[in-house]
Amino acid sequence: NFYTWAEQLADFTRDIIQDDTNTTPNTNQQTTLVCNSIGTISALQAAIDRPSFYNGVFVVNPNFRELHVAEIPLPGISMPIIRSVQQLLREKGQKLFDALAKPATVKQILMEPYAVTTAVDDELVDVLLTPLLTEGAADVVFDTLSYSAGPLPEQQLSSQTFPESVPVWVCYGEKDPWTPPQRVERLGRLERVEKVVLLPGVGHCPHDEAPELVNPLLLEFMERVKERKVVENAI
Repeated sequence: NFYTWAEQLADFTRDIIQDDTNTTPNTNQQTTLVCNSIGTISALQAAIDRPSFYNGVFVVNPNFRELHVAEIPLPGISMPIIRSVQQLLREKGQKLFDALAKPATVKQILMEPYAVTTAVDDELVDVLLTPLLTEGAADVVFDTLSYSAGPLPEQQLSSQTFPESVPVWVCYGEKDPWTPPQRVERLGRLERVEKVVLLPGVGHCPHDEAPELVNPLLLEFMERVKERKVVENAI
């Protein structure tokens, strides 16, 4: 679940990026988290769990977890049905998974969230498909689809446990069919979110579809994080 993935992010930050066996990190080695889609929740949770590790979170097209119990209309009626389907997938979904985990199928699925369809090439398909073909991948996918609890981005960002020292910027694609624009814009009302930026002509993965839009914004965010650190050191 997202708490497990947040722990993995923190462990990787400590053991690989900081390369420090001590539990107290070197503050000069703070890390900036850049996340997309469902990775947003894990990144925000990592910042909550280990605030001293991180100096900022840059979000690209956040995911709002449509299968979360708080997102389902009439949950008293809908959730028992959804849970039955989720259980069926966990127990008997391997054949369906094997049928879908094919290059042509993955490519076709990617055509929906990608507004810039020329970015859906063989390299992208391979990057996504190869992990899906490893042993145990189907269990992870079905566990994720079956996880209807845990945090939502708004809850994390409005929580008193979210560190004031970690600024958050959000950008999202204008043509993303999976991310409701009004909901993304509302994130800008939260105190921890400094900026929300709409990116024209792109879908769910703007960093891949049009890096010329995302990279300058990310560099600007990195400069903002750097300037904040200089000010804090001066104080």
